[in-house]
Amino acid sequence: MGFTVSSHICGGKKVKTTLSISKADFSCSMEEVKSSYSSEKQMKKSCCKNEFQLIQIEEDYIQELTEVDFSAKFFISLVRVRFALFENTTTEKDFFNDYLPPPLIKDISILIQSFLI
Repeated sequence: MGFTVSSHICGGKKVKTTLSISKADFSCSMEEVKSSYSSEKQMKKSCCKNEFQLIQIEEDYIQELTEVDFSAKFFISLVRVRFALFENTTTEKDFFNDYLPPPLIKDISILIQSFLI
């Protein structure tokens, strides 16, 4: 069992890399440009290439099955904890019940001044 790392190199730079079980064939727009050239010299030199790296895993992994035993006590405690987490425990607190704000419209300057009559 193994997997393949497929890379497409265009113009000396890696353009696309994938990880798959089988080889992936890449194509880019440069192939269309090559087909439009009529000169044989330009068609011989290809700027694109695909690289494939096959990685084999020699060890076979066998998953061991474990048996899980749920007791009634465990199940009841699990349900109680779950419901306790989602309980609405917010309480409204009124910190300013006895506070009276100052009057909004009052001419304080007239209250402070003294008048001679």
